[in-house]
Amino acid sequence: MCGIAGVLCLDHSEAHLTQHVSAMTRQMHHRGPDSEGYALIRSSGHVHTYRGDDTPAAHDDGVTQFGYPDAHIASAKDTPSILALGHRRLSIIDLSSHGHQPMCTPDRRYWVIFNGEIYNHREIATELNKLGIALHGHSDTEVLLNAYACWGPGCLERFNGMFAFAIWDNEKKQLFCARDRVGIKPFYFTFRDNYFIFASDIKTIIASRLYDARPDPEGLYLAMTFGMAPRPKTAFKDIEALKQAHWMLIDARGRVQTRRYWSIPVCTQDHTMSETDTIELLEEQLSASIQRRLIADVPVGTFMSGGIDSTTIAAIASGHHPGIKAITLAFEDAAPELDEVSQAAATARMHNMQHIVHRVDPDVALDDLDLWIDGYEEPCYTVSANHVISGVVKKHGIKVILNGLGGDELFAGYHWYRKIAYWNTARKLRSVLQPLSPALRGRWLILARASRISSADRFHSFMFSRFSTQEIRALFGISASCDWDSIETVHQLYADGVEFEDDIEAVSYMDLMNYIGNHHVHRTDQFTMMHSIEGRFPFLDHELIEAAFRIPSKFKLKGNIQKYVLRQVAKQHIAPECLSMKKKGFSLPLRQWVNGPLENLVARKLSLLKNRDTVCADTITTWEAEYKRGTRRASKIWHLAALEMWYERFIDGQILR
Repeated sequence: MCGIAGVLCLDHSEAHLTQHVSAMTRQMHHRGPDSEGYALIRSSGHVHTYRGDDTPAAHDDGVTQFGYPDAHIASAKDTPSILALGHRRLSIIDLSSHGHQPMCTPDRRYWVIFNGEIYNHREIATELNKLGIALHGHSDTEVLLNAYACWGPGCLERFNGMFAFAIWDNEKKQLFCARDRVGIKPFYFTFRDNYFIFASDIKTIIASRLYDARPDPEGLYLAMTFGMAPRPKTAFKDIEALKQAHWMLIDARGRVQTRRYWSIPVCTQDHTMSETDTIELLEEQLSASIQRRLIADVPVGTFMSGGIDSTTIAAIASGHHPGIKAITLAFEDAAPELDEVSQAAATARMHNMQHIVHRVDPDVALDDLDLWIDGYEEPCYTVSANHVISGVVKKHGIKVILNGLGGDELFAGYHWYRKIAYWNTARKLRSVLQPLSPALRGRWLILARASRISSADRFHSFMFSRFSTQEIRALFGISASCDWDSIETVHQLYADGVEFEDDIEAVSYMDLMNYIGNHHVHRTDQFTMMHSIEGRFPFLDHELIEAAFRIPSKFKLKGNIQKYVLRQVAKQHIAPECLSMKKKGFSLPLRQWVNGPLENLVARKLSLLKNRDTVCADTITTWEAEYKRGTRRASKIWHLAALEMWYERFIDGQILR
């Protein structure tokens, strides 16, 4: 788990890139405080390596590694190059200098900067050894690098893990970049003039000062619609994300090629499976996934909210890792609708784990508000529980934390799965509902609007939207002649031409693409890494995902029971009160805070937002009045305040001051 950054001159002319890449690594110090490394590649093919202030003294551990730097990056200010690579290391596996990056192969042909974990690196190392490839340490970085040298892009199909990396081929003069199947590890890039600039987050690209941050209108509209622009789009002009499960190759002529190497396996349900078969399959896959994610040379802990997903992971993990620390946030009287401590504690008593309960103090939590805005990188409708709990994790000396993301998405856990049947009924009644639409309110109005939705993937986008297309048009003053439509845009991005076996499968697919793949993994990565913590996600193991899509939908939503098959596995490991508890979600009490400690700040930010020429002040005034009357949710008002703070931090340039 690290931070990566690089600048490539597309025409391979040399430029002074040192100041840019060193500024990028300073920006992402928190992503890797354990070591700092650089490589400058000349047009001649000569590679200069450098250390930084955070690089451990050379060979302190008695290890010599190819490419380990002797000179400090400050001495490179006058060294031109065609490519500058920067790396920040958070040491998790092989803590020695064998894991230092940028890392090269013994012949110095291939150079890598890598962020993530390859959980099956030991098995791949065995394969490489049989081919006569000697490895000098036991880091997964060295395995990844040699796997690419051996198999090229085909190595990606062998990896079980989360990753984003760039490999320079110093013979062919080409840069290969790749991202994991689900998009857990981030990879952002932009083409500016003659430069290809890439990094682990958008802030780092801005820090290069080769890119001037500007809003992308469509990306910003989508970010406000969904809380984050559906990748590869972002709210920033000309900045994209490398698509999940894709690789990119920039050749010696500056030509760009991209290719998908894995897809979510829709239409693979095995209807011969019995209920017992599905339970055994899920138990086996989940246990194996958790075991893989306990591999580390540093302390590992787990989130444990008290709900089914993270609590089941914590329980199973404690069997493989006795005494594991499990972290729960407590809200008590401040927000009892979010508090799950009693349920988590009941499970903790059943297993060999250290249960740590942290009571959230809003006065302390809200001190980090600017960090939350910086972490989301786009206007978001919520506040960061991940930042709060990651701070607790760090205080307790944990460097790797397991997370329950994915259970709801794979096994029909969200409220929109229950509403699929209502949507199908609404479609049949469309001719009755449409004429009544002007007079309808609340749920009936939502039902009438849903009746116009033509497919299950579009229904997911409709239900997932924080603002409707009509609201976005009103907020940004989009002309009626413009045919922009958020739901159709997302369909074109993710589901155009994709066939689904049933509606539950389609919604699950969209949950993975537009909720997990954009929102959850982004915010968890950003806020764990702010505290130099690595987050791992057992439910997002690609082998488990493939198994989950083999399980028939009837065992995911059985009657009115959501996550049915997961519940059957969970009840063998967690307390009954966890299973019977109403779903609460992992969040902070935003509504109470908007009406309390955040009230004045929100009012100020909305006042400032009205002065921006990109938004319609009258619309904001109308929505404020609706909120005061109780007809508009607090999250929508906070989203507007977050929009203003995003402008201030990123577009007005506060983040670089």
